[in-house]
Amino acid sequence: MREWRSGVAREIDKPAFTVLVDSTLAEIAETRPSSVAELARVNGIGPAKIDRYGTTLLELVRAAAGPS
Repeated sequence: MREWRSGVAREIDKPAFTVLVDSTLAEIAETRPSSVAELARVNGIGPAKIDRYGTTLLELVRAAAGPS
């Protein structure tokens, strides 16, 4: 997820922490949300972040989990 965040930050020409802070990435990795509702419960993820990054974050979590 950090690689993804760095890429997004480069694209928007902003510091990486403006995309998502480390503690939010850690909580996503720990809780492994599988739906938008679960993702919305993560500290640092609000409606704007869900709109911008929600689908991609859920795909990254699914990919990290491996085949089902």
